[in-house]
Amino acid sequence: MNRKDYLQAVCDSQISPTEVFMKQCEDPGFYYVVDVRIGPKEFKGEKIAGAAEIPLSELPRKLNALPRDKKIAVVTWGVQCTLAKQASLMLLNAGYDAVEIGGGVAAWKEARLPVEPVA
Repeated sequence: MNRKDYLQAVCDSQISPTEVFMKQCEDPGFYYVVDVRIGPKEFKGEKIAGAAEIPLSELPRKLNALPRDKKIAVVTWGVQCTLAKQASLMLLNAGYDAVEIGGGVAAWKEARLPVEPVA
């Protein structure tokens, strides 16, 4: 893979928190946000407002519950975590249109976008 193909693949597979938020303001429900973080509620603290909570370990069993008519935006802890990449790949292989929210919940919160307590 050359650099151009690599950069295109990154652009195709990720979206920034601000882009997700702006699109949701323009077209509510365009993205179905799925938080795939693994850990206790107390450790997670907050999540993206309105995000479905489906830990990566449960995602294979819950695939059919996800909407096929929406783009799935997957989020995890932060830029170093690979859970969202793993989930996105799983979703793409299952025929969903999925992207990773770049920077995870950490970047979302850093941008001061809406959050809510984890259920």
